[in-house]
Formats: sequence, structure tokens, C-alpha cells
Amino acid sequence: MRYVIAAALVLFVAVVQTSVLPSFRVLGVHANLMLVLLLSWAMVRGLEEAMVVVPMGGFALGLMDGQLLGAAMLALIPLVLMTEIREARIIQGDFLLAILLILLSTLAYEVIILIILRVVGEPVQWWGILTQVIIPAAIVNALLVPPVYGLLWLGSRDLRRAEPL
Repeated sequence: MRYVIAAALVLFVAVVQTSVLPSFRVLGVHANLMLVLLLSWAMVRGLEEAMVVVPMGGFALGLMDGQLLGAAMLALIPLVLMTEIREARIIQGDFLLAILLILLSTLAYEVIILIILRVVGEPVQWWGILTQVIIPAAIVNALLVPPVYGLLWLGSRDLRRAEPL
């Protein structure tokens, strides 16, 4: 049942990401709600579920945006790898780690998309995109982590009951 809910949520976020969010710009960029959702899902629900939900998100986003079909899925691969840090328990709280990882994930996601664009022949101005798109996008995504993470955490009471005190 959890994957049905995840699929519905991912499809909804993909529709919002591709249709509504481009109209709302903060710091000159629009947020990557799918990236924030998938990272928060991985942090709250764990790596096992992330291995299923992240490809769902990449596929849904790839179908609905104007990029190459596999670009979003390929750009989301580092997200799953980075959430392995959660299992290492380097930082005591998952929330602070989620903030740090969204900054790194945004950088990785955008760089991979830019590499894909460069490989298919599009011109890429690396320094301008870094300062005018990637850094502001990382800040905007980090601002979205608290509400998305909080809602997923509240919706995951079944996992919190299973954890030992």
C-alpha cells in the first residue's frame, strides 16, 4: 500500500513540478519539489523504500518535463547514494542531515543535467549557471525541506512506533 501512496504522491508532485512551479520563482529559480520529496522520503522512510520511490520519481518527471526521458532518472542516482550516509549515523539527527544532503543533491542533480545537455550538443556556461541557477536552487530547495520532511515524518507514525525507544 505504501508504494501506491508513493506513486500517487510522486505523480502529483511531477505534475506540480512541471506545470505550476515554473511560474513561481524565488531568487530567480523555481524549486525542485521532486528532489526535495524524494530526499525527504529517503530520510524518513529509509534506503529500502528510496530504492523504489526514487526511480518512480525520475520516470514520472522524465515523462512530464521537456528533457530527455532518462535524464531526470540519471540525475537522481546520487540521491540514493547520498542517503546511504543516513545509515552511517554521522550526524545524530536526520533532519539536519536532510538539509545538508539537499544542498549536495541539488548540486549533483543540476551538474548531471548540465553534463547531459553538453553531451547532446547544447552550449553550457558553467560559471554563470553555478552562480545564477545552482546555488540559488540549492537554497530554495533547502527552504522546502522542513515542511516536506515534517509532513512525511508525521505521516510515518507506523515507522516511529516500530523503532525502539
